Amino acid sequence: MTPQVPLGECVPPSTPYAVSVSLPKWEDNVDYEKGKQRVLSRMVSGYPRFFIAKPIQGLVAHIKDRFALPNETAMLFPSLACARRCVAFIYDQAPKQRTPEAPEYSLPKPGQVRVVHCAFEPVNRRAAALDAMRNKLDAPVTIYCVLFQEDLFSLAKQYWQHTGNGISARLAAYCMRIARINEEFEQDTQPRCSPKAASFAAWRSNNASEKAATGLGGTLSSEEEAEADTYLEERFGRNFDPKYAAEMKAALRRRIAGAISEEKQQQRGVQLEHGVAGLCPKDVYLTATGMSAVFFAHQALLSMRHAKSVCFGFPYTDTLKILEKFGPGAYFLGHGEGADYEELERILELHSQEGEDPILAIFTECPSNPLLKTADVPRLHALAARYNVALVVDETIGSFPNVDVLSWADIVVSSLTKVFSGDSNVMGGSIVLNPNRPLYEHLRTAMSTAYEDLLWCEDAIFLERNSRDFMKRVPKINCNALAVAELLQASSKVSCVRYPKFTLPENYAKIMRPGSTTGYGGLLSVEFVGGEDASRLFYDHLYCCKGPSLGTNFTLVSPYTILAHFGELDWAAQFGVHSDLVRISVGLEPKHELLAMFQAALDAIPENKQ
Repeated sequence: MTPQVPLGECVPPSTPYAVSVSLPKWEDNVDYEKGKQRVLSRMVSGYPRFFIAKPIQGLVAHIKDRFALPNETAMLFPSLACARRCVAFIYDQAPKQRTPEAPEYSLPKPGQVRVVHCAFEPVNRRAAALDAMRNKLDAPVTIYCVLFQEDLFSLAKQYWQHTGNGISARLAAYCMRIARINEEFEQDTQPRCSPKAASFAAWRSNNASEKAATGLGGTLSSEEEAEADTYLEERFGRNFDPKYAAEMKAALRRRIAGAISEEKQQQRGVQLEHGVAGLCPKDVYLTATGMSAVFFAHQALLSMRHAKSVCFGFPYTDTLKILEKFGPGAYFLGHGEGADYEELERILELHSQEGEDPILAIFTECPSNPLLKTADVPRLHALAARYNVALVVDETIGSFPNVDVLSWADIVVSSLTKVFSGDSNVMGGSIVLNPNRPLYEHLRTAMSTAYEDLLWCEDAIFLERNSRDFMKRVPKINCNALAVAELLQASSKVSCVRYPKFTLPENYAKIMRPGSTTGYGGLLSVEFVGGEDASRLFYDHLYCCKGPSLGTNFTLVSPYTILAHFGELDWAAQFGVHSDLVRISVGLEPKHELLAMFQAALDAIPENKQ
């Protein structure tokens, strides 16, 4: 078992670009949401769409020193289109979110929120010799910086979080490394410490603290730091050189489409499909994060028809925010079962009448996060076909080795950060189009203008490496999760286990792939007879990694509702997402060790008094 990691440290430990952060006690999660310094001051990392990574913070400080006015701060993006959308979002949302109860947003003046372009390349040949990416990029790396008044930061952060299109930590680290190399070579002609040099000195100091916290040691030169990063990042296996990023992206698209690329199987001419005839790698689009996949799918659909969508079932928090804040809004059917099907049909019928704008799309998760509900996908497919709307399914939790949703959907989105990667050290996402649906050609055209490949080359390298054994890992995770779910289900201390085998299993059966290796995925949620007190005891006595994210190769647990909906607990509870829910992502540990650990945590809960 992975030992419990100290508060605020990277999860997994000693991983510079870790996706998760350790919050080992229930109260740590509550205090994190309350902004308590005892937690925030110890955080080395965090989930990348919620916590701005240290390399990105350093790059922001550097750019602010050069371009920002007093009382301004910045948000960084990998493309001009992303930056411009952030500017538009701030201007659109500031008046809507400024209320007597929340007056903190100042209304920006025209032109006050602006974009600055920053290019990063070595200043001379000597500097280029220290660039680990030399001869591997076609052009200088350009970062697009949105500058705005500090009191608008939370709005810009919302855009960053919802869309998942901010720059990656690896990209920021690369830019800072080039800036530091340049600064080191320019010092010979700048004997006095300029403000620019001072800003780098501060960044070096902060970076040294970060390296120490992640096991990298003290202050390093640019060359030593690059070598240390490479050593730590590659310690689990061999990476391809970044110059092969385009080939690795092609390999990822083939892998997601279902093509088997091992040499012997290629020689035999064997190719498996993703459950859909005619699917090929060109139907797969890679994105920087899972939420970026949802965002770009929605943007492509909006370019076809500017209309409302329907969110069917309680989704991961940012999916609903994308549908509500980008475009004309959405209907939310948060229970995702029972009468919601009739309400969905009523909405579709209403909008099909003359004078009404037809519904754009139905978005759903299969299964959903965190309630593990599976929608009746064939029924949604039939309704989408009848009313000529798109069906978009997020398969992240089920994962395509276990479920076939593309046969029914127009678009399938997924977070590659999760089980596809498994190592919890890189972000990524994918969009897959069904070539057999009537909307396919329209969607291909829409994606050609709405979609941008924002996946940084180094991140693509890690996604390719991590996912090589994806199909082998999933069956073991299925087996382990089923054993844990059955252990919890049998306990008198447990009031509810949410798991696809127990939660609407008849719907899951309709999309479950045949075969002995398929299963119900690695995610489950549990609630206890003793309510929050029992949840706290259970959580605090688990001897495993605890923090945000899921689909990791190691077991990872979190009080999901506290982290995702702390400011709207009563609202979430209306849909069965209760504040005492504990979400469990089961990993690859030996089954007997997992069962012993979870049994020990159950034993920490007092027996129920009858």
